[in-house]
Amino acid sequence: MNENEMNTDIRTREIKPREYGKDPLATHEWTNQWYSKEEYRELQRRYMQKGKDEWEQTHQGKLCLAFYKAFHDYRKYLEEHAFARRSPHGHKVNYDEHVLFEEGLRIVEELQEERQEKLRRNLEKAQKAARCRHTYLNGRQCGAPRVRGRKLCHMHERVEDAKTAVIDLGPMEDADSIQMAIRRLQGAILEGKLNHRQIGQLAYTIQLAAWNVTRTSVMVKQLTADEEE
Repeated sequence: MNENEMNTDIRTREIKPREYGKDPLATHEWTNQWYSKEEYRELQRRYMQKGKDEWEQTHQGKLCLAFYKAFHDYRKYLEEHAFARRSPHGHKVNYDEHVLFEEGLRIVEELQEERQEKLRRNLEKAQKAARCRHTYLNGRQCGAPRVRGRKLCHMHERVEDAKTAVIDLGPMEDADSIQMAIRRLQGAILEGKLNHRQIGQLAYTIQLAAWNVTRTSVMVKQLTADEEE
């Protein structure tokens, strides 16, 4: 399953944990298991939706939903019937119930304006953000915002992390060759050729080789001493 297919049906398919350290998409943790960014967000959405569904079945939830519906029904009625803002005697309605409604309506409208302003600022920020430097085969450059401090967007970062860099660390059979392997690993890290998992594996390989060289040296010294005796 490719990334596009995964995104189109993510709200309906079963989401299974990924293997951290081996699956490059396993970047977000949820309940001690690992998932892709999209799967993590969907699991959060499902969790919140489940809580809301359960709340709606409670007595307080049903009361609140009834209030919410009546609030909007009254709002719509006032918009369609201007005369309803006045009492049968002709004066402006100022009863506590109506005043409470108007105050709630004011708060709702302010929240909507704040959300719209926030969306506008986020859109402007996204438009001004530095763009991913990945270039497609047709010469077109990726237009997605890149990760802060990096050269690529989230998707192409994952693509790069999934690539396996081939690095020859050499024979690592003595102290000098092990030191050379360390220098090669350092160079690959500085050039950004490796992800964290690859760095850890190669560093462990060098550590193991160093331990073997030390052990072999001790054995050689012991054999030499035995022969001299």
